[in-house]
Amino acid sequence: MSTMTTLLIMTVGQTDVQLVVGDARCELSKINCAALHDEIESRAGEWQVVDSPDSKLEKPVESLPTGNFALCSPKLDALLEYVEKNDISLTSALILETRRNAQDFRNEPRFVGKILATRLCNLGIPEVRRFPYLTNQERLEDRDEPRDAVIRREVVNRIDGAVRDCLETLEPDRVLVATTGGFPAVSSLVEDIVLLHAATTSVDLLEVADGAKANPRTRDYAVQRRRTPEPAVSYRARRHVLDLLEKGSLLGAWGAVSHLKGVPGQEWTRVVEWLAQFASSLPLPKDCDLAILSHQRMAVRAALRVELALRAEDIARAVHSTAAFFEAALWDHLLDRFERTGQRQRSLEELRLKTGVPAPAGKKLLRNEEPVDKEKRNCPFEYLENGTYLFFEDGAGRFARDYADSQPLKALHDAVEKVKPLRNDVAHNEPTPELMNVARTRMQTAQLWSHNDTFLSQPLVQDVLKDLGEQCPDQLCINLVSTVRERLLAIP
Repeated sequence: MSTMTTLLIMTVGQTDVQLVVGDARCELSKINCAALHDEIESRAGEWQVVDSPDSKLEKPVESLPTGNFALCSPKLDALLEYVEKNDISLTSALILETRRNAQDFRNEPRFVGKILATRLCNLGIPEVRRFPYLTNQERLEDRDEPRDAVIRREVVNRIDGAVRDCLETLEPDRVLVATTGGFPAVSSLVEDIVLLHAATTSVDLLEVADGAKANPRTRDYAVQRRRTPEPAVSYRARRHVLDLLEKGSLLGAWGAVSHLKGVPGQEWTRVVEWLAQFASSLPLPKDCDLAILSHQRMAVRAALRVELALRAEDIARAVHSTAAFFEAALWDHLLDRFERTGQRQRSLEELRLKTGVPAPAGKKLLRNEEPVDKEKRNCPFEYLENGTYLFFEDGAGRFARDYADSQPLKALHDAVEKVKPLRNDVAHNEPTPELMNVARTRMQTAQLWSHNDTFLSQPLVQDVLKDLGEQCPDQLCINLVSTVRERLLAIP
């Protein structure tokens, strides 16, 4: 057997304990369940818990036999068989039960927890806990209070506390959760509470199939269940994604639905994952067909990141991305005329002039013309003996004006130069509200951002993108959101 410690958490209900009649078993009458359980409790010593017979009678019993009798726990036995087959060392159990008054709740399985605990203790389980989450005259819900209409908050807190205490004190390596009995709303709640508090502990969700309904009939058997979301979960998740996307939070959108990755029927999450990979500047997979995310122009992708950062009100990221937008546009122009060689000198890439492109020449463009002085540091190129060039970004202004002949790029360069220190300010200082407000004001004054904190609406930005061949730059973010919306809404 494994040396790992394993905790079984189960909810119990009316069918968890059954009467053994001959070589068969039968359920206790649901109408008189509470009275029958009270009688079992009062007749201690007259009953024992035995292995569950495979055969099951269809008609429930209305009364208990005189003299000694036998009870069985078919669902628990199925769980124990699962434990044995999978070489699991069951070391503890938590039984979540109800112990309400028989007079007020005639269908209450009041004594089921004790019977199952007895069974577990007889089988040598060292730690068995019972926790009644409803007692006396309590109801599960309170229809007069909207927040308590499904399960009262007090009951939720009780169950949460019982599960959390069990996990913290026992510290199991593995948890088996079998919410096969009791209220369906409680069953779902218990699973989510365990998954939250178990943290890194391995959790198996189990269900018990009724063997009497099989053909041919068998004993009840436990199987591991993959946690499959209800259809409504997909609709809620997609709505949440679209709301976050409108607000520019691509990573937040993926965080909200990443738990659905790989779940059958939730393949749409792949689209959201692509958005997160784009936001994190990670390589996009080959099957990504959102063309705008892998646009050939770096400036287009960079502009999208600025717009999304502003929508998300992430001023620090928007400042960084605005500077990166200029650099992306600069290199788009540069790589229209040069190609990378893969070689480097003085930490700079060697670039080779493309065929048919005029070579940079003259004192304003080439540092080779005369010794480097303050004026020469603004020259963008240095010609190397092997026929390649080095490019210096401090000469970007002259490159835009005197070589690329791009007035939009030169205007963007001049605007970015005015706010260049902001990039270091937000990188090396605490991003306080005061610093962010200063950054916003300066970006707006430089006309890089609008007074409504948008980027793609600005003429400076639009002119640069149009100069690079993008016809409708103001629609880039709108089109991305619209495309994703169409994808997610098209899923049945």
